[in-house]
Amino acid sequence: MRWRNAILAGVAVAALATPVMAKVTAPAGARVFRLDGGGVTYAMGVDEKGYLQPLYWGSALAEGDPLVSGDPVKTGDPIVLKAPGELSGFDPAGSVTPQEYPGQGEGLVSEPGVKALFADGNRDLVLKYRSHRASGETLTVELADIRRPLFVTLIYTIDPETGIVARSATVRNGDAKPVRLDQLAAAVFSLPVGDDYRLHYLTGRHAAEWTQKVVPVEAAETVLESRRGSTGHGNNPWFAIGREGLTSEVHGPVWYGALAWSGSFRISVASDNLGRVRIAGGYNPYDFSWTLKPGETL
Repeated sequence: MRWRNAILAGVAVAALATPVMAKVTAPAGARVFRLDGGGVTYAMGVDEKGYLQPLYWGSALAEGDPLVSGDPVKTGDPIVLKAPGELSGFDPAGSVTPQEYPGQGEGLVSEPGVKALFADGNRDLVLKYRSHRASGETLTVELADIRRPLFVTLIYTIDPETGIVARSATVRNGDAKPVRLDQLAAAVFSLPVGDDYRLHYLTGRHAAEWTQKVVPVEAAETVLESRRGSTGHGNNPWFAIGREGLTSEVHGPVWYGALAWSGSFRISVASDNLGRVRIAGGYNPYDFSWTLKPGETL
């Protein structure tokens, strides 16, 4: 498997006295999927409108534990997840639904996973669940646009020893006409609502690399990027997010990730209009576009 543009992400958790193992739970017909390994659980589910929603990313949960606080959803649970309704005329349902990997469409105002321009000039891309399969420590989920044959394949692999989750995304054009991609992320992450998140990142210059910066996560987007065609030392393709008063150098929750890509990159971090933290990382859309001919993938 090639990780040409992937994000390796994890959660800092206490060491557990359990056997080293990894497990992907995604039975046929299921609407909730989870990956477990290295003391970490990562879970997502399909709501009644077909959106793939993030559910949980944190310390390991027992098999019967709820995946959402206050919600009875469990792995393989027949209960269908609910998609939120319209919040207001300025906040249509598509803009407030938490999506595991959103397309730029249906009123989305947060950072998309993929932005496309179709041959007729239409830019509305709405991705919904199509299929999934599990093999060993890997989960593959396919999404598709609601009107056009544009498909996104999401690949998740969890490491049994560390709980690190490797994520990547592949876009395929199934149409008879070309599609231009203007933005493509390896992954998009969501953290629960909170106003106490702090972003740690690394920056510097020649002979002064690896300087750590700490800033609050707010609605104003923080962008870590390189436009030089390589990673460089101005910003490192890495992030770590803790919580004020809970996270220290030696304990407390930390969500972190590194982008496995040596070219121009972009990682964005911000809270959305409902206070959920959203992280997206992949190709830098600055001076970028990629034309997918019929049948081609990126």
